[in-house]
Amino acid sequence: MGLEQYRRSVSENKRASILVAGRESFLKHGFNRAAVADIARDADVSTATLYKHFSSKEALFATVVREICSGFGSEFSQVSESNDVRQILFDLAQGYLAAQFDHGANALLRIVIAEVPTAPQVAIDTHAALSEQRHGHLKRTLDKLIERKLLKPHNTDTGIDLLSGMIKEVLIWPALFDADFKLPADADEIIYEVIDTYLARYAA
Repeated sequence: MGLEQYRRSVSENKRASILVAGRESFLKHGFNRAAVADIARDADVSTATLYKHFSSKEALFATVVREICSGFGSEFSQVSESNDVRQILFDLAQGYLAAQFDHGANALLRIVIAEVPTAPQVAIDTHAALSEQRHGHLKRTLDKLIERKLLKPHNTDTGIDLLSGMIKEVLIWPALFDADFKLPADADEIIYEVIDTYLARYAA
């Protein structure tokens, strides 16, 4: 490894460490209470090094948000080849809720929403990234189910809005306004009721 390549590798590793520390700090403390000095310490770099990679806390926050968002949508990438469309849709809903509650999406959205007045573009970009990635995966899934004649032909953009909208109303929106909100014991029953409502209209 040449000297230039070594320096680039060290720089990339430091940047990655800063992003990991920034993600942990923002999710734990929120944007306002996350301190650049603490993030630098946790990343084992100097504050000057952090600012070499990110011009401001806002720039670091925006990058952290983009990186987190890039991982969402993959929860819909593995779809069963089963003919049980009800179970397929249930598995998709479970993946969605796991991303929201277990992988930081709810916490991220609470922070982003809180920063709309000071970082409106971050909020716009976050909404666009989450919507586009998830919508794209879901649309491909529903279109495939139509091709397999498990669903009637219909506007799958509308279908996605119906499915996700009903789940969000009961299981996601409360979590965005209450950090201590937990999925209710009857969450599975709620999901199946949503799915059955959708299938009553679109099942083949």
